[in-house]
Parts: sequence; structure tokens; C-alpha cells
Amino acid sequence: MSYPSIHTQLQKMGATLENATDDQMQSAFVESFQEDLPLGFAKVEELVCKFNGSGKDRVMLSLDPKSPEGQQYARLLGPDVPRQVLERHFDVSFGFYNCCGGVVSDDKANLRMTMREQIEVQHPNFVDC
Repeated sequence: MSYPSIHTQLQKMGATLENATDDQMQSAFVESFQEDLPLGFAKVEELVCKFNGSGKDRVMLSLDPKSPEGQQYARLLGPDVPRQVLERHFDVSFGFYNCCGGVVSDDKANLRMTMREQIEVQHPNFVDC
């Protein structure tokens, strides 16, 4: 789950890991996501835009986990810290189902997946994801 440019982003702010503020680390993460994982970041932005224009409680976006954008999407929404950084950045809550389905809402309670939905997202093409 590396973000190779994160230390460079901190340096651009005149900070190091030892003296960076939480706001600087947050900004460094977002900048490194955009630089290191541009396809995945674009899909996260797409998910947020889709949600903001939907009028729904939550919106989901699934990608092929074997595609470059799907792999980057998983690297952004799968791990806890990057997902939390993106939640603060976009002021929404994210969930991640299986290895390819991101979900967004303005309320964490709306992220809960039902058993029916979990079964619906099972697909033979995603066996190895």
C-alpha cells in the first residue's frame, strides 16, 4: 500500500514526518493519492460526484479488480487510513465491499450492506479478486 510521493509532498510543505501537523499529513496524503494513484483517485471522485447528484442515501461503484483503475481504487478505499483521509477530504463516509466495490454516503449508518446485497455483488468474474 505504498504512496511513493508522500515524503516528497511533505518536503514541498517544508515538513518532515517528525514535525508535520495532522493537516500537513492529510494534505500530503491527498496530493500523493492524486500523483501516485491518479486512476483510482479519479474513480473515488466519480463516486463522490455520483453520490452528490443522486439524492440517495448511498451510492456504490464497482470496478474490475484486475484493471489498473480497479487496483488503484482498492488501494485507496481498502485500507483504513487512506479511506479515512479521503473521508475527511470529501466530507463523506466510505465503505469498501469485497475487493472492488466502493460505497459512499453522508452517514456511516447507511454504509451497512445487507446479506442480499452481498450476494448480488458476487460475480464469477471476480473469483480471484
